[in-house]
Amino acid sequence: MIKSVRRLGLVCCALVVGVADATTLGGIRAQSLVSQNVAATASAAVVVTCDNYTGTTGALLSSRAVTAAASCANAVWTTHVGTWTIQSNQAASSTTSNATATLNVGSADCTVQAVMTGLATVDASAGVVTSHNGTSTYLGAVLIKNSPDRIELRLYQFGVASIIATATTTIVTSNTLSLTRSASNVSVALNGTTVLTTTLTPTQSTALGTGKRSGLFGNNSSVRYDDFLVTNP
Repeated sequence: MIKSVRRLGLVCCALVVGVADATTLGGIRAQSLVSQNVAATASAAVVVTCDNYTGTTGALLSSRAVTAAASCANAVWTTHVGTWTIQSNQAASSTTSNATATLNVGSADCTVQAVMTGLATVDASAGVVTSHNGTSTYLGAVLIKNSPDRIELRLYQFGVASIIATATTTIVTSNTLSLTRSASNVSVALNGTTVLTTTLTPTQSTALGTGKRSGLFGNNSSVRYDDFLVTNP
C-alpha cells in the first residue's frame, strides 16, 4: 500500500482506476491520491503500474513483482546496472554509477515518478528513467545534490550520457520527481512544479527508438525510493 498521501498528492495526473479492497491504497481511495494540481482541461490519466516496495529488507528488486494496488499488478522489475534491493519497505541502489532498474510499461509515452529521500551527501544523485530499451539507451531525469542543487535531463546511448537540459533547484527531505514524455515533448517536475521542458530533436528521438521501459536511476546507497507510479498519457 502506498504509504504517503502527502507525497503522492503532488502528481500532476488524475487516477481514474478503482483498486481492490483492493479498491484502496493504504485505506485511501486511488481517485483521491493524485487528483491535486490537475488542470480542468487535462485529460484523465490511467495508471500503468506502481510500487510501494513492501518486502523483506535485503530482498533483491530484480525479478520481483510490484507490490501495490491490484491495478498495478503483473509488472516485474528488471535490474540493468547495479544491485537494487528493498530496504525498510523502500527501494535502494548500490553505489554503482548509472544504476538502473525498470518495468515494461508498454509505451514510450508516459509519466514516471517516484519519491526520493536521503539525498544529503554532496554529489549524491537519484532519478527516474523512461523510454529504456532494455539494455543501455534511455531518457533520465536526475536530481543531484551539490551547490547549487540541480536537475539534469539526460539521454543515455549505449551507457554514455548527454545532458539535454539542466535546471537549478532545491533538494529537500522528500522529493517527488516526475518525468513525462509525449512523442518528442519532454518535461520534468519536482514536487509538483515543472522545472524543465524541452523538445527532442529528430536525432534524439531516433536514438531512443521505441524503448518501453520506465523505472529508477541511482548511484548512492543512502538514497531511498518510494511511491513509484507510471501513468499514461
